[in-house]
Amino acid sequence: MGLMMFCTEPYRFLPLMQIDVVWFPKEGPGGNKFTEKIFRGPIARLVSDTLDYIKRNFINETVLKHPDRAESTRVKNYPYPAIEEAVVNAIYHRAYNVREPIEIRIMHNEMVILSYPGPDRSVNLEKLRIGKAQSRRYRNRRIGEFLKELKLTEGRSTGIPKIINAMQNNGSPPVEFDDDYSYFLKNQVTAY
Repeated sequence: MGLMMFCTEPYRFLPLMQIDVVWFPKEGPGGNKFTEKIFRGPIARLVSDTLDYIKRNFINETVLKHPDRAESTRVKNYPYPAIEEAVVNAIYHRAYNVREPIEIRIMHNEMVILSYPGPDRSVNLEKLRIGKAQSRRYRNRRIGEFLKELKLTEGRSTGIPKIINAMQNNGSPPVEFDDDYSYFLKNQVTAY
């Protein structure tokens, strides 16, 4: 765990301890071009660099004027608080013995955050989908404690409800999760 937190190049010892951010332009994954950025480093830098990159390059605000009132509505294409929670959640709950990176796939109308192996079997998927999962079995408790020290998590099963609330508050469609325990998929669809 110390390598993941304090070593400047932990990927030298823990292959695929990284986050891959892949941008697919309007043609989507079936098109002929995409851009990828790979983030490596200790956990704190991995989280901050990934979130800064996404915020800087992929989050936009739209102003909606209404014909029946003076106040306009401002919405983000992707609500940043939901992305922040999802990325930290992916770091916290992934299995570092699985040789797969965390992958964030961004299209013009959705963002998918993929992390293996997914939620612990003690988590009820239906309760997870509505933000009511109350698991106390953490795959990486020490990583969670470290993330808590960095003020990136609370470690009290609050991440999924925060993601759901951020999506609702932004007017975005609801977050989706996979139906399998083999991976954890957070699908955030663009509202506007």
